[in-house]
Formats: sequence, C-alpha cells, structure tokens
Amino acid sequence: MERLVLWVERLAGASLAAVALLVFVSVVLRDLLAVDLPDSFDFSRYLQGIAIFWGLAVTTYRNAHIVVDLLWELSGSAGRKAIDLFACSVSVSFMALFAWMLLTRLPAVERAHQLTSDLRLPVWPFYAVAIAGIVAAAVVGCIRLVELLRVKATTET
Repeated sequence: MERLVLWVERLAGASLAAVALLVFVSVVLRDLLAVDLPDSFDFSRYLQGIAIFWGLAVTTYRNAHIVVDLLWELSGSAGRKAIDLFACSVSVSFMALFAWMLLTRLPAVERAHQLTSDLRLPVWPFYAVAIAGIVAAAVVGCIRLVELLRVKATTET
C-alpha cells in the first residue's frame, strides 16, 4: 500500500510542479517576449485541481490533514479511538458522496464537448484524472476506517 501511496504523492507533486512551471514560463514569455503560452491558464487550472484531489487521497490515507486535537488530547484511549472513528467515518462519507457526484457529472462534461480556449483540446480527460483522485481518497479513507476498526484502542493512532 505504501508503494501505491508513494505514486499518488508523486502524481500530486508532479501536477503541482507542472502548475508552477507553467505559470513561470507563461509569465516569462509574456513579460519578456510578449508571447502568450497557449492554454496556460486552462492547463494550470486543471493541473491544480488534479494536484488538490490527489493530494486529498494522500492526506486521507496518512491522516495528515489539518486537525484540531484539543479534545482528542484530553481523552483517554477509548475516547481517542471513538473520535478517530467518527472523524474518519465523516471524511469517508463526504469523500464518497463527492466522488459519486463527480462521477455522475463526468458523462455530461464529456457530452458537452467543452474545449480549452486556444488549443481546442477536450477538458474531460482532466476532469477524469481529478475525479480519479477523489475516488482514490474515498477508497483509501475506507481502508483507513477498516484499519481503525481492527486496531485496539491505544494512546496513539
């Protein structure tokens, strides 16, 4: 599983690096040569969405998202496990609902034949890759929930 998560991290990181590079090159070309890089805005938008959605999958698996843990710190091991189970259940529920809504929307995006501004490339593949990230977040959230249910209450999770 760690190997898969590593690849997911790399995909999210590569998407974010591509956004940074695309914006940098676009600004340099525009300011120095008065040339616009075709579809740089569209590509940076879609790649940023991919980075965010796939990043959600990694943070869901690693439980590395931002948390407020004052109540968790004050609770005993049973209370901590209950809080972890509740939080993970809520996260999985919302990720699964989000994935389902996006998956049902994808055929409409494909049928709309929406294209990028300059190069006239279809945008649905970008949507599909981003949606796969949310689906991955829901799946790894379910895996994390199962792992939490298997582990006995301890002082750290």
